[in-house]
Amino acid sequence: MKYFLTLAIITLLSSCSNPSAKRVQQTSSSVAVNPAPAAQNHIGNVSLAAGVIPSPEGTASDFSWHNDNGKKVSLSDLRGKTVLINFWATWCGPCKAELPDIEAISKEYASKGLVVIGVSEDEGNNLVSTVSKFATQQGLTYQIVIDDNSIADAYGNINAIPTSFLVGKDGKIVKQWVGEKDRAFFESVVKKYLD
Repeated sequence: MKYFLTLAIITLLSSCSNPSAKRVQQTSSSVAVNPAPAAQNHIGNVSLAAGVIPSPEGTASDFSWHNDNGKKVSLSDLRGKTVLINFWATWCGPCKAELPDIEAISKEYASKGLVVIGVSEDEGNNLVSTVSKFATQQGLTYQIVIDDNSIADAYGNINAIPTSFLVGKDGKIVKQWVGEKDRAFFESVVKKYLD
């Protein structure tokens, strides 16, 4: 019992609660009525979420975004690659602490088939600009998708960040964890699924 209590306390201290988990989702009709201009949907490697298709439990829910060329792409386009999905926010201390390690493994293992996608749970005005500026300051080069809460909901209503999922080459979730992790942890998990 002491072990589980200690584990729960450590997890709480190494993660932030996700206030966006309580956000009311936009309906697809409200998005269609007032879509953002294309130039505001993405800046460089930062993009607003462009749609989510929930999947059965155990399979990664598909979501879309616009890449740095403005082309709409989705998670399903990455089948055959190992994908690390990291839910985070610019205001979350534990999230910010692990970002340099995530960037490092993104670069180191890209040639071996790893793709990293950061899912920002930030809220407010000028989100693409704000998150893009933060990503530039932090030297983040992997794809960042700004969630409207639909991705977090599709992945089991993310209540604490950072929360990460590792998706295998077949599109199935092979590992999930909550809380700040270091480079050694990320490497030990990722290496198992790259071969």
